[in-house]
Amino acid sequence: MEVFVARQPIINLQNEIHGYEILYRNSEENTFPHTDGSKATKEVLVNSFLTIGLERLSQNKPCFINFTEDLLLEKIPEYFDSSKLIVEVLEDVAWNRDLVRVCRELKKKGFSIALDDIMSVEQTDIDDLLTYVDILKVDIRQSSAEVRKQIAEIALSKGITLLAEKVETSDELEQCREEGFELFQGYYISRPVIISAVDIPLYHSSYYQVIKELSVEEDKIDKERVIQIFQGDLSLTYKLLRLINFSSALSEPVHTIKQAVQLFGMKPLKKWLYVFTVEEEGPAPASQEAMKSSLQRAKMCEQIGISIGHNRVGEEYFLTGLLSSVDIITGSSPQEVMTALPLDLSIKQALKGEKNMHRCILDVVVAVEKADFDCLDPKLEELGISLNEILEIYGQAIAWTEQLYNRHLSLEEVHG
Repeated sequence: MEVFVARQPIINLQNEIHGYEILYRNSEENTFPHTDGSKATKEVLVNSFLTIGLERLSQNKPCFINFTEDLLLEKIPEYFDSSKLIVEVLEDVAWNRDLVRVCRELKKKGFSIALDDIMSVEQTDIDDLLTYVDILKVDIRQSSAEVRKQIAEIALSKGITLLAEKVETSDELEQCREEGFELFQGYYISRPVIISAVDIPLYHSSYYQVIKELSVEEDKIDKERVIQIFQGDLSLTYKLLRLINFSSALSEPVHTIKQAVQLFGMKPLKKWLYVFTVEEEGPAPASQEAMKSSLQRAKMCEQIGISIGHNRVGEEYFLTGLLSSVDIITGSSPQEVMTALPLDLSIKQALKGEKNMHRCILDVVVAVEKADFDCLDPKLEELGISLNEILEIYGQAIAWTEQLYNRHLSLEEVHG
């Protein structure tokens, strides 16, 4: 499933890129498709921070992202790194005590706050809010020089940075510099540029199953059931690993899905699943087959590990097999996948093709899939497994995957 956003650079007085505004897109057409604002922002956040990644999207420079009143009151910005996200408060948000409280809390957590499309500073209810604002964005096509002068005086008195939007000529850029603006955005600098990536789509069934399991009090959550659901869904597992890699507070290498779920925690997981709100169609047939193949590989790797007496690391082999096709599914290089996921070194080495036990087992599985017996025989001898035993494991893995997918499809019909 291909996902899209657009980015538009924001430059400073030295003509250096200060950051990017990230804009919602749902295709290669570079226009805003009218949709619910909160839904658009959620998709922008997930697509930017998790699917595309800030290394590629913004070279790790700050991203300006619009937030609706609902998302601000739900404290969605707090899920993100304050050094990478600038919270842009839309012009239609009600400037009330609740908003002031949210902005105060965001400032305490290190976030920068921008007010979008400021037309004047005469509102009686804006003064308290300006205490917590870092940037005022002014549409120079909708404001007169006199209004901009008033805004500049207020900004200077409060130490707020001015950002000029809709700058379309060199003369306008120079005039804005003279008026006291320090940041600039518009077609003269650059039009928005579409950035796309391939995501692994969520199954509605898995998503709703996890939501159901997490909807009880935290001490009553069946954690083993949550782990089991993740083990049966490549997309959920991949997104969870991306979240762990994305979180600066969680830097522990991941060996297994169970460890990943426990490391991330139930409460953050519930919050993030809200951000992932599933409204799009489920996986296309081609994606389904690739995801089924990954699960089949995972189960085979795990069972081979158990068969050779490596029960303790069977779950590591499962994760190795599960992630073995992520680069192909997402159109990424193996190195990009390794950078994006906080995996244990042994798993990373195996996925990059380096020789270790994880890789040896994965090679056996791939050889079975291809019916490459010339390659398979010496590897089976190395592991001490007979051909009959490996074929039995293969059959069991196919049956397990089919059963899992039949359950997915029946539940998809319910939630569809």
